[in-house]
Amino acid sequence: MKADESHLLQSLCAIDDPAEMRRVLSDLLTRSELAALRKRWAILCLLREGVPQREIARRIGGSLCNVTRGARLLRDKTCASATLMDRLDKTAPK
Repeated sequence: MKADESHLLQSLCAIDDPAEMRRVLSDLLTRSELAALRKRWAILCLLREGVPQREIARRIGGSLCNVTRGARLLRDKTCASATLMDRLDKTAPK
């Protein structure tokens, strides 16, 4: 099973085109799973922008519990998503 996961992760890391990544994720995930992934990412982005948690829940039409989970995740110093976002911020054109 580990070999399968490793192969999957290596394959996803090899994709450098957002359109191709969208197609692959659409193949692998159901519409609801993809929507949940987008929503979780949006929550993290809005939290990093300083948008209040209740406002985020209102904007995305989600539960405050999901937003609170995202806030707790970002407070964790080992949060890989925050590290990724930091890296993306540093490489984004200004």
